[in-house]
Amino acid sequence: MELEQLTKITDEELKGAQYFHGHKCPAMPQGLRAGHLAMDLLGVERARGGGELRAIVEIGDHHFSGCFADGVQYATGCTFGKGNITKNPLGKFAVTLIDTKTGRAVRVTAKYERMKQCLDMPFFEQRKQGIPPFKLDPEVVEPLIEDVIRRDWKEMFDVTTFEQYPIEKQGESFNAVQCSECKEMVVTEYARELDGKLYCQTCFGAHVNRRG
Repeated sequence: MELEQLTKITDEELKGAQYFHGHKCPAMPQGLRAGHLAMDLLGVERARGGGELRAIVEIGDHHFSGCFADGVQYATGCTFGKGNITKNPLGKFAVTLIDTKTGRAVRVTAKYERMKQCLDMPFFEQRKQGIPPFKLDPEVVEPLIEDVIRRDWKEMFDVTTFEQYPIEKQGESFNAVQCSECKEMVVTEYARELDGKLYCQTCFGAHVNRRG
């Protein structure tokens, strides 16, 4: 697929994604582009519900560029609230986007050479010193963001396609009960039974511990 056929990130979308994310940095726009690239290659639109698309992000916890996942969420509409995105914590910078209707999928991963180059830039040097991204000089941040948005995707990403990606389709539950202890609502599938009463997992654990 040629660059001119791909979705362009507009200033409006970038600003909306930055507001959603909370600060300006290069990793979130990288995820934004990765998400759009995957959708373009699959020929699908942004997810409106929880069933059309599923995304798997491979970021871990508390490491640089984890912000990648927020860009993926904003671009694809795969969100943790809708339950159509999951995290496979491998410490990588990749997303697999799955079209649940056809079973086709695309895995987009950041090129090592490009990421290594970025780590030597002033933005990451200052981040290593513990400076929050929202406190960095815009002259350090903005050019890097612009480069991420405009650079040829072939210089940034590697792509793997799958004609039939193994995925288990899941229905949406509308069943819920009241916990006998805290009286809060809990989805039935997450409730636990004890002595004929239903409990949320927190209260169930407390009862078991008291007995033990």
